[in-house]
Amino acid sequence: MITFEDFLMQHKARLDAHQLEAVHCDVNCVVSAGAGSGKTTVLSYRFLRLVLEGKAQVGEILTLTFTRKAAREMQERIHRHLLCCKNDERIVGQLATFSEASISTLDSFCSQIVRSDSIRYGIAQDFVIDDEQNLRNARRCATELLDTWPQSQGARILCGLYSPDKLVDDVLVPLASNAYCMPKQVEEDAHVSILSAVQTVFDQSWDGFVNLLDSYANLTDTSKTVQTAREAALSLRSSLEACTSVEEKHRILCSALGYFRKPGAGKAEQMLYIKETIEEFNQLRKKLCIARSVLLGSSQLQAVLSFMQEYIASYQKQKRQSGVLTFADISSLAVDILSSNKSLRHYYKMAYKYIMIDEFQDNNEQQKQLLYLLSERLDREGDGIPGPENLKADKLFFVGDEKQSIYRFRGSDVSVFKRLSWELCANGGRHIQLDTNYRSEPALIQWFNTLFPSVMQNNGESFEADFSALGWREPSEGIQSKCTVLIKPYESKLDEDEEDAADTDAEAYAVASLIDEMLHTDSYLIPSETGPHRPATSDIALLLRTTSSQLSFEKALRRFNIPYTVQAARSLMLEAPANDMYAMLQLVLYPQDRHAYMTVLRSPFCNLSDFGMTEVLDCPCFSIPDSIGPEDRSRLEAVGAFYAHLKKASATASLSSLVSLLWYESGYYLSLVATPSYQVYTEHYAFLHRLAQMQQQQGKSLSQFVDFLRDNLAQNEKIENLEVIKEQEEGVQILSIHKSKGLEFPIVVVANTGSKGRSEEDAVSTYQGISIPHYVSVPYHVSETRIETAKHAGQLLDKGTEAQLNRAELKRLLYVALTRAQTHVVVSGCFSKTNRSLAEDGRSSTLLLMLAQSLGIDIDAPALEQGIVTVRSIADIAESLLYDQKREDEQAFEQRIDAAASFYAPREEAYEMRPIRYAVTALHAPLFSETAKALPSLASDALFSEAQVADFGTFVHALCEQMVLQPSQAIDALAMLPPSLGGVNQQQVIADALFLCHAFVGSSWYRTEVQPYPVSCEVGFFSLMEHEGRAVVVEGSVDLLIKRKDHYLVVDFKTDRFRDEEVHRFQLQTYMQAMARIHQCPVKGCVVYLRDVQNIVVWEGENL
Repeated sequence: MITFEDFLMQHKARLDAHQLEAVHCDVNCVVSAGAGSGKTTVLSYRFLRLVLEGKAQVGEILTLTFTRKAAREMQERIHRHLLCCKNDERIVGQLATFSEASISTLDSFCSQIVRSDSIRYGIAQDFVIDDEQNLRNARRCATELLDTWPQSQGARILCGLYSPDKLVDDVLVPLASNAYCMPKQVEEDAHVSILSAVQTVFDQSWDGFVNLLDSYANLTDTSKTVQTAREAALSLRSSLEACTSVEEKHRILCSALGYFRKPGAGKAEQMLYIKETIEEFNQLRKKLCIARSVLLGSSQLQAVLSFMQEYIASYQKQKRQSGVLTFADISSLAVDILSSNKSLRHYYKMAYKYIMIDEFQDNNEQQKQLLYLLSERLDREGDGIPGPENLKADKLFFVGDEKQSIYRFRGSDVSVFKRLSWELCANGGRHIQLDTNYRSEPALIQWFNTLFPSVMQNNGESFEADFSALGWREPSEGIQSKCTVLIKPYESKLDEDEEDAADTDAEAYAVASLIDEMLHTDSYLIPSETGPHRPATSDIALLLRTTSSQLSFEKALRRFNIPYTVQAARSLMLEAPANDMYAMLQLVLYPQDRHAYMTVLRSPFCNLSDFGMTEVLDCPCFSIPDSIGPEDRSRLEAVGAFYAHLKKASATASLSSLVSLLWYESGYYLSLVATPSYQVYTEHYAFLHRLAQMQQQQGKSLSQFVDFLRDNLAQNEKIENLEVIKEQEEGVQILSIHKSKGLEFPIVVVANTGSKGRSEEDAVSTYQGISIPHYVSVPYHVSETRIETAKHAGQLLDKGTEAQLNRAELKRLLYVALTRAQTHVVVSGCFSKTNRSLAEDGRSSTLLLMLAQSLGIDIDAPALEQGIVTVRSIADIAESLLYDQKREDEQAFEQRIDAAASFYAPREEAYEMRPIRYAVTALHAPLFSETAKALPSLASDALFSEAQVADFGTFVHALCEQMVLQPSQAIDALAMLPPSLGGVNQQQVIADALFLCHAFVGSSWYRTEVQPYPVSCEVGFFSLMEHEGRAVVVEGSVDLLIKRKDHYLVVDFKTDRFRDEEVHRFQLQTYMQAMARIHQCPVKGCVVYLRDVQNIVVWEGENL
């Protein structure tokens, strides 16, 4: 009989005190396992101990992991430990039943639970999990509901608030997929919950707002700043008190009335009071605007909720009918099933004596609830989720590291893991910390211990990770760890040098140059069993926060002939292999496609010469003209034979088989490996082959596969779920920080750290736990000049928390990235105009700025030599450095160009593109003469820029037209004011505009010449006329067209500051000629200068 202690001695397993403490723990326990601390070892040894001590059979221990890879690794390791004990008869029996051991991902286990009781939810037990198919189903349900005619009120509201693509892909589909997992529905009384909470916020905000407003109105300091604030407050208070309706009060709150600037310097008591309270005052007013907008839009809220109820019901019905669920559905259903099905819960409680969970920092509250349900005391079967006091005392064993929680975008919540240890410890459990890092060299660990206390500093927030000093192992002999930081400072370049590479390319070049140094010098030695040696390319990992700049690093590595491998094929559709494969498959489907044919001939499939290309240009596909040379003839014959073979195979072969044919049997692969600089493209086959398999599994035909390739060619986008499992990694490994989690590398390069990541747009509303689209759109002022829009109740929540959550995860990303390294670390990044400054709350928004702050680096002149840390500046480089520097002989180059010149000579002159449609005003620019008469000025003239002068004229035109057409109707001038004029003194602008309009409609000329007759406004027309010796179409719009007894009168308004009728003669003549042709009667015309309506000259047609 083998004991656990015997096993440790026989296999010389050395566990430190904390690891042994965790392995021997027999109460509910949370183990905080830092990077490289041996958490997998602890889990596998604890499993073995429980079996060796007879506390559980292998089938009575539930072991859950985050990924399938981790589950496989755990299963292999535990099985290997048990095999070492096969001399023990008890263990022989356990090995015989090891296939029944429950070692799986949490998703897989949830699926098992759901299959036990899915019928109760109308779901067949043979359901499948397919997130991609569900996205397509959600999209189809949304589109069908929006296209239903007549549209529901909710659909009409949503179509008015969002663009069609955004509404479906960014709003409805994510809501259905993430917020309403089965069996969750949109609650019937959701609008009551939302409106009640909003009314509470309004009432609370109103009290605080009124108190501050009164305090400002009662200020007594005589300084100009304080008096300005007092007058603004008095004006706002009196306007609010005069309101007779809720709507009117809301309009005043949303207006620019009552805003004033925050005081600058000054230490007077009342000025300091304003400084301290103005931000709170503006925030309260903002909340009032949003809350009242929601309350007034209650009918719109109910309409959108009704639409969402119908949409979610339709989508979930589709799930039941198709039997296709998501991973999120499985997790949600598993918790619901165990909560309500007590007999099934009892079965699972009895089935497992112990539960061990790895990487729990990447889970959330729902998954914790699942584990609490499984660990409920055997003597209890209560309703709902059991509390920590009702758990079996020795069943749960959680392992995780709050510093490595980086999957918030998948729903993980680090606060759950942090709260877990407190809950269990308060009820007899334990919290054990594994704080020794066995992965990294001691010098790196010591640097981490100085860096991360400042990086991860916090005020005890639940979403922040806490860092405690790490222990370290013995150093490797002969190794001196290095941390190299490469920073490109921001340079304001007025004249961008076209020959300089982009900053990201310069960074990539510097990183590739450093990797080349690592490979060919002794600067970055790494340990091995035989002693220190230079790293191989596969010993180096290039980690990126986002893969958007991956192409730059691939290009730079190719420049230095450094092989690499990628996890995400970001550049797959940008490079030649995908384009060549597409061209050949396109030609199989459409033999008449000459572009595809020429691409095939020029590609490695044929590699036809320039001369050969010109000769076959007008020949049928794969026919061989007599004029081409023997080498081109041989190439054409070979590619023609392969094409015939491929076309025949396309009738029966799978998509992945066709890709294999294209890659290997065509000779394409050989053409790549024959050229050293092209060998990096050889791994593209694995991704193209996997892509074909994915399309195949979705039931796609060859034509649909070709359509997919065509749509994605030349797109620098990552193809979702396109991942390849490789037998071995060769070359520098390029992967995201998220993908690197759980891995380790001798040398880690953390690049592109200046990236801010993708900004999240507020596309949906979540309030009172209810997630729905936006439902109102009400503009409101947040200052005298700045306007925002009230869209939903979720805007009442503190948005600063979201920024804090993102920044907290950014800190953890840095920790994960750096702790992947065993021996050396390199960090690189570029500062730009947008990422060099701290966020509004004074915190760093990028990994680079965070690191620079912690190290005390001057970002404008980065340089530092401190311990193992070296900071270098990245210099600008010429773009030509990124490309192969091998050049052919100049004489040979000239001869080749001369020989090919005739091939590229244009057959005819390029066609000159000239517009054929003009605005009347574009054909004759107004030029005032020196004799032009100055007209009366307006107070607002001094406020306008050149562009705003034209907008003011448009505004006056609109007011005049409304006064002429609807003289008895009140005018809302503020609503008609162009947005471009909102930043100036609005009251003065409106007053001057109305003054001009009233002067016109009140003039004697208007009463005799316009008012008695039928009038049309903005009469548009197209007219044919000659311009620069050719016929063109002229487009215009007549301000006023008055129908007189025997003629028409054209009136054109002008708000010009100078009077010169000749300036507008051409414009008016064009208008009159067009109206004469349209109405076939005489036409007169006049220019009305609104600043001088007493002096109007009417032109006869013959006088023009």
